Amino acid sequence: MRQIFTPVRRLVLQIILLLCCYFLSRCFFTLVNIKHFGGLSFSGFLELAFYGIRYDLSAIFAVNGLYMLLFLLPVPIWKMPRWEKFTQWLFVIVNGLTFGFELSDWAYYPFNFKRSTADVLNMVGRKGDFWSLLPRFLVDYWYVPLAWVGLWFVLIKLNKKIVKKTPLEKSFDLSMYWIMGLWQFVRLILFAGIAVVAIRGGFQYVPIGVRNAVQVTESKYAPIVLNTPFSIITTFQNDKLPDVHFFPDQELSKYIDPIKQYGGRPVQQKNVVLIILESFSKEFTGIGGHTSYTPFLDSIMQHSLVCVNAYANGLHSAEGVPAVISGVPSLMDESITTSVYGANRLTALPNTLHEIGYNTAFYHGGTNGTMSFDVFCAAAGYEKYYGRSEYNNEKDYDGNWGIWDEPFLQYFERGINKMKPPFMATVFTLSSHPPFNIPAQYKNVFLKGSIPIHQCIGYTDMALRKFFEAAAKEPWYNNTLFVFTADHCSPTTAFSDHQKGMGQYEIPIIFYAPGDSSLRGHIDTLTQQIDIFPSVMDYLGYDKKFFAYGNSIFRPAQHRYTINFIDGVYQWLSDGYLLQSVETNPTALYELPQDSLYQNNQLHANQAMTQHQLDYLKAFIQSYRNGLNRNQLWVQ
Repeated sequence: MRQIFTPVRRLVLQIILLLCCYFLSRCFFTLVNIKHFGGLSFSGFLELAFYGIRYDLSAIFAVNGLYMLLFLLPVPIWKMPRWEKFTQWLFVIVNGLTFGFELSDWAYYPFNFKRSTADVLNMVGRKGDFWSLLPRFLVDYWYVPLAWVGLWFVLIKLNKKIVKKTPLEKSFDLSMYWIMGLWQFVRLILFAGIAVVAIRGGFQYVPIGVRNAVQVTESKYAPIVLNTPFSIITTFQNDKLPDVHFFPDQELSKYIDPIKQYGGRPVQQKNVVLIILESFSKEFTGIGGHTSYTPFLDSIMQHSLVCVNAYANGLHSAEGVPAVISGVPSLMDESITTSVYGANRLTALPNTLHEIGYNTAFYHGGTNGTMSFDVFCAAAGYEKYYGRSEYNNEKDYDGNWGIWDEPFLQYFERGINKMKPPFMATVFTLSSHPPFNIPAQYKNVFLKGSIPIHQCIGYTDMALRKFFEAAAKEPWYNNTLFVFTADHCSPTTAFSDHQKGMGQYEIPIIFYAPGDSSLRGHIDTLTQQIDIFPSVMDYLGYDKKFFAYGNSIFRPAQHRYTINFIDGVYQWLSDGYLLQSVETNPTALYELPQDSLYQNNQLHANQAMTQHQLDYLKAFIQSYRNGLNRNQLWVQ
């Protein structure tokens, strides 16, 4: 009778093997990124690893569902050695490939600050830079492919031992066939039930997702509890955001009113040049309170209106660029432009300005198709897109992401000269991006600082200076509004206060109009990327209705706020308080900037402010989600 239970023993041992692999990966993931998990003790890690078993089992059963089905089919597999061999290689190959995603987050986490989600599959599958950049990343993060090879070796060797320890009988008493058949059928049903419970994460009403991790720990430790395959699978399954109804629709405007209509300012047909700087954290500039690596940008700020209390709405370029241009954040596990809502109608700077006679163009030196920027630009209404292909000179290729900033900004300046005013042109730089290289002739020219990106920031700042030296000689220059901002903060920082909370979102937002002396000074009004679109329209005197979630910095707003979303947690900052909430279940309330280290959670001590913040967040979520689902994020 021993052979009846042998397949079950094999599966149990294989599950234990995979649990051990996930535990080891979690250990190395934490060690490699330990600076991002400040205050974590060894006992605290073990507790998080224990909670992580739930998510590991969910991933194991989801990934191995086909293998378990084939291995447990009610057929006489003890008589089919080739079939047994096939199923065991299926087990090794499927899990080996799965752990490729798991191990990649050892290196990718500092750029994401979360476990990779389903959008990573889009990144791998889309036309763009992924495959051309892969060799460089394999070199820079050599320990990841090395660990992956080691894991394949371990899986193959240990699984062979498991198979040897659990041999299937090659012969059978004919009188036992009916018992075997019945047992195989019952066994398959039992394992199917166990698999369903494991994948769901238990018997609770709603299956677990990445958001559930913050129920057992702080949001900053949630990535340790999770694993990457689970994160990818669960976010892949949840395409659409569910509708919510916290308030009657007619009451939403008391909290959030995305329909904007400005008036009272003189109409100006100024050109608009939007400069989005890759990874330009506020801390790198003269307003960051630390050493500045941007002497030219600092000089521009002396003659500009500078938002010194400004934040990004996301942590990735694919989130930041749409927020800046369309005034809509990406409050989900992927960019709104690559999500199921990618085909939704967008109100944005280029298509709104085009309606009143502006010519529009977008410049990015990356490989065409990178992060689907070309697709987004078409949806946003840009008439022309200029990328690496249009630049057409590989001598200036940086070997990783695209064209060096210095020559590409000169190309941008020449392109603007050919545009008929009024025009709206956008450029997105790229040289201040990992692996943080600069052209050989500039080695040791710029202030090195303490981290590699500092020299890259200095290089891009120099490229900006040369762009403006050329642009200042052109007739269109004095009739132009320049807007500077970042796509997001740098994933690398020299200061611990920029590694968590709102510190990892602090960016510069600068309005510079050389022909307008009134646009000067610093404002400490709470500002975010989605404020740029309505601010530009207000400054130009646009008096028609348009859709944008942000607010004009040139108008008093009833409620200034910033919003972002990371790892299943909403962050709502307003009225001097930061609310963190999983869906609409608040987890923390901090007073800022007084409690910048996030040590005094006032969630229960200040219930009135908690409810105040939560009401605004609920209203935003309702407007945002229902608008996306109904394709109504525009003026009808």
